[in-house]
Amino acid sequence: MPRIEPVEQESAPEASRPLMEKGAEGAGKMLNFYKTFANSPAAFEGYMDLNATLRGGTLDRKMQESIAVAVSDFNGCDY
Repeated sequence: MPRIEPVEQESAPEASRPLMEKGAEGAGKMLNFYKTFANSPAAFEGYMDLNATLRGGTLDRKMQESIAVAVSDFNGCDY
């Protein structure tokens, strides 16, 4: 059970809605992760900015995904 409940785009704060759309476009669907971040527009915007900055790094997409999966497994994430 999540500690912070995800919100649907219709009930999200107004400032989070464009960020949700941008995230869904990039991921190909609306992730629960984005729905949860939408509770705090400031945190959501900070995450999206950080994510955009990290995309300019030297690791390719496959390596980034491999690291994310390994970290999730290490942390016991069932998602």
